[in-house]
Amino acid sequence: MAGKLLPAPAAVSVRSYRADWAPTLGLSYGAVVSRDVPLGGEAGQPPKWVDLDEEWESAFPEDRDRIRAYVRRLAADHLAGTATWSQK
Repeated sequence: MAGKLLPAPAAVSVRSYRADWAPTLGLSYGAVVSRDVPLGGEAGQPPKWVDLDEEWESAFPEDRDRIRAYVRRLAADHLAGTATWSQK
């Protein structure tokens, strides 16, 4: 998939994915891609575009509002001309 990885992390987390595992530091980055780019998935995890106005299944449902807020910030930066990315 061709796209532009944004320079700053979209989110940082420290989570234990299982009760008997040590916490893991996670850095999540945003990427800008055209809607026309075909998505590639992993076995048992088919990719799909998700409408951010819908509720989607997630292991971390509290992340939905964080993702929506992040996308709103990206859109506002783009409209204000202060975005650090371009869809060229």
